[in-house]
Amino acid sequence: MRLTLCGAMFIISAYFDLKSREVDDKLWWIFGALGLALTATEVFLGYSPNLPLYLTSTALAASVGFALYYLGFYGGADAKALLVCALLAPLSNRNLILHPFTPLIVLVNSAILTATLAIYYGVSNLIRILRGEKIFEGLEHEPLRRKTFACLLGFRAKGRAGPFYFQMEKEEDGSRRFDFSLLRAYEEFTTKEDVWVTPGIPLLAFMAAGFVVTVVFGDLLAYILEAILTLVKLVA
Repeated sequence: MRLTLCGAMFIISAYFDLKSREVDDKLWWIFGALGLALTATEVFLGYSPNLPLYLTSTALAASVGFALYYLGFYGGADAKALLVCALLAPLSNRNLILHPFTPLIVLVNSAILTATLAIYYGVSNLIRILRGEKIFEGLEHEPLRRKTFACLLGFRAKGRAGPFYFQMEKEEDGSRRFDFSLLRAYEEFTTKEDVWVTPGIPLLAFMAAGFVVTVVFGDLLAYILEAILTLVKLVA
């Protein structure tokens, strides 16, 4: 029941995030109330939920989630999703995990999945360069390290990139420069053409995927660390 409700919450929020990058707060109130009702029912029926761990999971989700929000890493909806996740499905015992706190596992899994975008953009931009496209035209003066970083974060739009992209360059002293101040909240998506852009990542969609990975496989970080330790042992 808890996993089903949590999955439904993530799927619905991911849909709205992909559609408009906005999620109505009613969604969090509804599913948060359901999570509290489930816990209250379990206590009333003597199901003996592990309240200390439930409370710990909720406290961690709230503190980590909203700390990342105030630091500018993502929006308020993403922080609320983590908190509601803790209320609906606070603990996980699926497969390989480093700890039992579902919202933190989902957060790390979604971060790892989001990082795959860098691989996609890196490969895509390399193909464009090999094809002879002048993706750095007007930005030739930028050093190689900044060009490389730009290639991992986004791409040069041939026309208008789309409705949910931020401009990744600015004009300084009459010349174009890459702008990597991505932790600041941008006021508007860009409507300009032929500029470098980076996507307004629909993080709730990646959180939904991270939740599915959590339920099916467990903690991706745990698998990565296990693989590293196995490799170290083989080398040693």
